[in-house]
Amino acid sequence: MKKYEYSEGALIYYLPKELDHYAAEKIKSVSEKIFEENEVRFLIFDFDKTLFMDSSGIGLITGRYRRVHDKGGKVYIVNVKDTIDKILNMSGIYRIIEKKESKEDIIKEMVRGGYYE
Repeated sequence: MKKYEYSEGALIYYLPKELDHYAAEKIKSVSEKIFEENEVRFLIFDFDKTLFMDSSGIGLITGRYRRVHDKGGKVYIVNVKDTIDKILNMSGIYRIIEKKESKEDIIKEMVRGGYYE
């Protein structure tokens, strides 16, 4: 199973079943290398497989958000199950990061924004 995918300025993280401290640290480590080697303008957190998330997941998301947002990029969340959605909503994440129903919705927005022709 892919853990992430990068193409033309867009990075997608396929988050694990359990997004705990251990998983968050591994993702942070990998992401630092990706951010150093590439220009990430769009970051997508795909929660399709995620059934559990603790505060480490919130920290991961906000930290990566700052990296992308500070350079004028956008961050999105997709495929969120109800239990995770409640955690994200209570944390206030949706005030800074947009939730979309699918990656296709994000691609449409990127095209409308002139990023892809």
